[in-house]
Amino acid sequence: MKKKVTLLFFCAMLLLGLWWTFNFISQDGEFTKLGHSTVGIENWKDRKPIYIGYPVKWEGMGKPRLKKIEFIKRDGIIVAKDDKEFTIQPFIASTERIGALDEKSVKEDGLDKDFVSVKDYKVNGEFYLVLRVEFHATNPINDINTLRITYEKLGVTQVQNIHFDDGVITVE
Repeated sequence: MKKKVTLLFFCAMLLLGLWWTFNFISQDGEFTKLGHSTVGIENWKDRKPIYIGYPVKWEGMGKPRLKKIEFIKRDGIIVAKDDKEFTIQPFIASTERIGALDEKSVKEDGLDKDFVSVKDYKVNGEFYLVLRVEFHATNPINDINTLRITYEKLGVTQVQNIHFDDGVITVE
């Protein structure tokens, strides 16, 4: 009887240790925005899209797979596809060749040929996030405040918020 209790205790501790290790490894790591670009409000007067690039780094165990990236405005509302203030399309670029450029320059230089979809992108250290932003409103008070990254690592879906303290629009 004593052997069974000892064996059960050992198995329970082993399972608890394995669960704790998996939980630690699957939760370990975070994304860090390494730089920030903004575009002056005067550049939005013609209502044409502008591409803005952000270097992002993954630090932690494993290689997460991006599921989606969402943008949250200062009022806490997530930018929707039919948003009245912003239209934002995120891409991943292999090089840091875009700080902030208008769409015409991006197309002429062929920089858009380098873009890949965010969905199911497997992160390996650093990557370059490029946003195609259209600003439809006239007042930039409700600017983008937070970038929300949803990713999967070891089969566990996780969410991380990265704050955009300066937003994407600079007002003089």
